[in-house]
Amino acid sequence: MKKHLLSLGFAVAAITAAAQSNNSYQEKPAYQLPDGLLAVELQVNPFSNDFTTFKMGELKGRLFLNNKHVIRLAIGVGYDTDTEDTNTNKDTRNYDSNNYTIGTTTTKSDKKQTALKLGLGYEYHFASYGRLDFYAGAEAGYEGKFYSGTKTTVTNETNSSTYGTGATTPIVTTSNSTEKIEYSKMLPDGSKYNERSFYANIFTGLDFYVYKNLYIGTELGISFKTGKHENGYYDSTSQGQSYRGSMMIGNWSETYSSETGVKTHLNYMSGQTTITGSTVTDRSSKSTNVKVYVEPAIRLGWIF
Repeated sequence: MKKHLLSLGFAVAAITAAAQSNNSYQEKPAYQLPDGLLAVELQVNPFSNDFTTFKMGELKGRLFLNNKHVIRLAIGVGYDTDTEDTNTNKDTRNYDSNNYTIGTTTTKSDKKQTALKLGLGYEYHFASYGRLDFYAGAEAGYEGKFYSGTKTTVTNETNSSTYGTGATTPIVTTSNSTEKIEYSKMLPDGSKYNERSFYANIFTGLDFYVYKNLYIGTELGISFKTGKHENGYYDSTSQGQSYRGSMMIGNWSETYSSETGVKTHLNYMSGQTTITGSTVTDRSSKSTNVKVYVEPAIRLGWIF
């Protein structure tokens, strides 16, 4: 809906400006760019963006060689972090006061997302109507999306049981474990993997000069993009102990790498080390797509 409102606003502005103009084509007035000046604009997108996972600001420089020919440079940077804490509690004493489990699990997850965009393009400004300036052009560049994260899980559990003991006095055991996972080139939930791509756009757009050197604008175009999703992986380290009363009955640690598929388990009580392997999954892929796009961003420019 906001995209439609933005487009409608520009359409109304265009009709109003055209109605106030005596000639269909006219020279740029004083508040528009003279030859050979530089415009710098900030693109802020409160609705969505090319990176889809988080908001990105884009800075563009436009060098006007004259009132028709323009060279532009685009630099976009996005950064976002998110931390989520969850706690899970379990208590079954209401069902059986001798045979029960009490447990607490705490999980902390951190996600990091960064993005980079570099583009170089050309614009041809073919018509001006009052405060409106129309142009068309092409742009090519590079986009990178990078993801990482960590997840730490701490579990403490108490178990009481009379099963299999032949006694009415329950045996109580306690255990604790900690697992830390570090993710590279991916998000902890596996929904996003690093992506590197090259793009080429052809577009048409307009700038509306609000006051003197200040303008706002939008663009409509066709984008071609080819790139690769990289293979993300994670490394986990975990350890734990268990007790029967005050006596330790278990003490272990374990490491695993999804990049190699190797899991190493060390039992400190017996001194035994167990190494196992699993299938490694390669999630990398290549993609190519062509799409029509409309910038829903607010582009604010200032002329120097």
